[in-house]
Amino acid sequence: MRHLLLAIEVLSPGSARADRISKRALYQEQGVALYWVVDADARAVEVWTPNVQKPRIERDVLAWHPDGAAESLLLPLAELFRTL
Repeated sequence: MRHLLLAIEVLSPGSARADRISKRALYQEQGVALYWVVDADARAVEVWTPNVQKPRIERDVLAWHPDGAAESLLLPLAELFRTL
């Protein structure tokens, strides 16, 4: 694998700081197009791209459309965060 297109982390109390600071900085430096930080407690996902200082917060739908894909992958967050 040469280029990571999407990285996803699910926060836990022990990993939140590393995921939001250390890993995010590394992924941004390496030019990873999208870094999603899933916060189940907040029922939201932080969407980071290489050149931003603050994430976009998604609460409804996550969309991912890598180069060459015929259509986007859409993830409804209500479904992702539903109670099991």
